[in-house]
Amino acid sequence: MAASFQTPQVAQTPVSLHKAPLPQVEFIDRDGDVWQATGHTPDGELLLSCPHPSNPEDCGEGESFAWTLRLVQAGFGPLIARSAVAA
Repeated sequence: MAASFQTPQVAQTPVSLHKAPLPQVEFIDRDGDVWQATGHTPDGELLLSCPHPSNPEDCGEGESFAWTLRLVQAGFGPLIARSAVAA
C-alpha cells in the first residue's frame, strides 16, 4: 500500500519589501545609542533612526533623520542587534 503525503497549498501573495512589516529589532551602536527601524527605501533597504542620541549636539528638532542600515554601519558601527520584544 503506497501512501501519498501532500503539503497543503497556501496562497502566498508577494509583498514589496518597502511595504513589508518592519523588523522588531533595535540596533545598538558603538556609543550605546539605540537605532530603530523606521521604514524602507524605494529599493527595499532598511531605514533606521536614532530618536534619542547620547550626544546632546546630535539632537535636533522635529523628526529624526532616517539613515540606511549601510550608512549607520559605516558611520557608527559595529552595530549589535537586539530584539525589541521583551523576554
